[in-house]
Amino acid sequence: MIRTLLLVLVLWTSARTAVAQYRGPRSADYLFGTSARGSRASWVNPAALGTTAEASIMIEGFVERDAAGGYPLAQYTLGFSSRGFAFGYRRDRFGGGIGGNTWRVAIGRGLGRVAVGAGLSMYGGSQQALDIGFRYQLASTLGLAFKVENILQPQVRDSSLRFGGTVGIGWTPLRSVGLDLETRGSDKLGSNGVLLASRVGLRIGIPTRLPVLLTGVLDFDDGFSPIRLLVGLTLGADYQLSTVAAGSRLPSGNVFSGVSVVGEARKRLR
Repeated sequence: MIRTLLLVLVLWTSARTAVAQYRGPRSADYLFGTSARGSRASWVNPAALGTTAEASIMIEGFVERDAAGGYPLAQYTLGFSSRGFAFGYRRDRFGGGIGGNTWRVAIGRGLGRVAVGAGLSMYGGSQQALDIGFRYQLASTLGLAFKVENILQPQVRDSSLRFGGTVGIGWTPLRSVGLDLETRGSDKLGSNGVLLASRVGLRIGIPTRLPVLLTGVLDFDDGFSPIRLLVGLTLGADYQLSTVAAGSRLPSGNVFSGVSVVGEARKRLR
């Protein structure tokens, strides 16, 4: 069923009989193509790299609930970006001593209200995944984002990354408040049709001497039933420390499924 397929993408559950050997970039869980910035934007929508003239460096660690109910380090990411170019490295750790490396290069360029970008993920061996993204600023407070992902449809260890696309809209009615809506579709595994999922995100900034940003993301299945909630807290402006926690809904109830900690430094360029 669709709900089960979606949950498999984001949870480790005790009912599984095998350890999956692919995990997507953590930043794509809580960031949106309409509002992402810095080196993490390369994993979300590379067109975002072309919307601001800045340099950034980041590190992220993610602990995730495993089948035994523990929270081991499941993923860490390093990233750098400058003037529309980004480079990243992701290391995933799975059960049974299995691990995986992903290298990411991306570039984005903007021209007026339009930005376009491309990102290439390189896995072990010759496997690669290509993404192409677009952003368009309809108005000062309203933007659109579109991404086509996994164009090369690689086989990454035991997982086939399916061709798909994401379309989103971002609304920032106030400088410190923003709303993001996004729908993602991809080929169904082993059958015809499209697997759909949607999510909504809220950003609330508190402009104090130490700026604070509160974020929330709610994921839905194709029947618009909520399946996961992520909440985040970011401190700082040019130098930021963020934490994002996730909780998911299982047939047996709600489960705290993982938490990320991110450190990032940014510098606006002339």
